[in-house]
Amino acid sequence: MADEASVTDNVLQIPADETKAMLQTVAMPELGEGQLARIIQRYYQEGLGGEEQWEQISSLKILGTLKIESGEFELKAYQKKPNLIKLSIGDNQRAMLLGYDGEVAWQKLGERDALSAPMSEMEARRFIHNSTFGSHLLYPFADEKRIEYIDTVPTDGNICHQIRVKLANDYQVDYFIDIRTHLEVKSVSQDLLNGTVNSVVYRDYVRDYGMPIARQVESYQDGEWVSTLKIEEVKVNSGVIPWMFAMPD
Repeated sequence: MADEASVTDNVLQIPADETKAMLQTVAMPELGEGQLARIIQRYYQEGLGGEEQWEQISSLKILGTLKIESGEFELKAYQKKPNLIKLSIGDNQRAMLLGYDGEVAWQKLGERDALSAPMSEMEARRFIHNSTFGSHLLYPFADEKRIEYIDTVPTDGNICHQIRVKLANDYQVDYFIDIRTHLEVKSVSQDLLNGTVNSVVYRDYVRDYGMPIARQVESYQDGEWVSTLKIEEVKVNSGVIPWMFAMPD
């Protein structure tokens, strides 16, 4: 019985069908008792600022510098709930545009007069997965989502709760949540269809409109460094509107 109780305590319990249906679109619902439920509730309240604050946030604009193997580039990023995103990466000579309008993931590469086109199936799969506003720990009762506590481990100089989210799109994401600040220190996303592992490390948090923003974001693929983003300016609720995310003609 003790082992059964421990397993239950470490997996977020799904409510009865009728209640679950009502909670599927709630970002930060009450989660009940148990260790995992308490950890996630503190992440919602102390890490993200709580339900009332979260509901007031609708969009995000970020300006920064992206360093990759080939050099450093200006980055502009626009996001809008629940998963609209547009990225502009480039310099005075050229720019790369990437976007998702809720239906189509698209790209415009190379010269400024280049044509836009939908991403390949694999590129779109990864891009859409990463377009979620916030984290996959939000909306915990969405269809086919499973959340479980793995361990409490040292991570990048912090002690973190490791929480795993398995999603309906065949991705598995491990979040490493600092036990003191309840902020994300690291996330590790594995594509269960091909085994690719992408990691993101978050450093130097600030808050704007109550929302935590990491001013340095380091990305890795299969353990190898891919990029470092240094954020210079953040604007929450900056007037971002849906048509901005549509694929250009």
